[in-house]
Amino acid sequence: MRIFLLTLGLVACGGGDQSTASNAAGSPAAPATPSTPAPRPTPAPAAETVGPDGPSSIPVPSIAEIPSDAGAIAEGEKVFAAKGCGGCHQFGSKLVGPDLNGLFARRTVPWVGRIILAPDLMVKQDPQAKKLLAELMVPMPDQNVSDEELPKLLAYIKSKGG
Repeated sequence: MRIFLLTLGLVACGGGDQSTASNAAGSPAAPATPSTPAPRPTPAPAAETVGPDGPSSIPVPSIAEIPSDAGAIAEGEKVFAAKGCGGCHQFGSKLVGPDLNGLFARRTVPWVGRIILAPDLMVKQDPQAKKLLAELMVPMPDQNVSDEELPKLLAYIKSKGG
């Protein structure tokens, strides 16, 4: 009786060698057939090459030249204040975000436009934005700057030493 229970326990728990197992009729069990391999996943499309202007998949209005007239600069100063940019950025020192002095010597106009208009996408797709996030540990919030406000904001930043 003990041998029967021991054998029953081994078979029920998957113990023993399947090549010597027998079925109810006493003949050897057929070897397990290998299952069909799962199809290989389709490779993801190649990652977009990101240049100094940032990912081209992030739209940014074309700005041939940053305005330099006093009216655009004054409007840009209003945008800077209204959007709360000064809470994180200063000219001449690092606050929470990077120092804006020399910004256009470090980054291209399209890159700056992209980080302002779509900061969440930039930190996912752009190596420089990822590096800034790793250094600063604070993501830039989306301040909902419009395409019309962007050139004026850039004019103000440039006028202050950006």
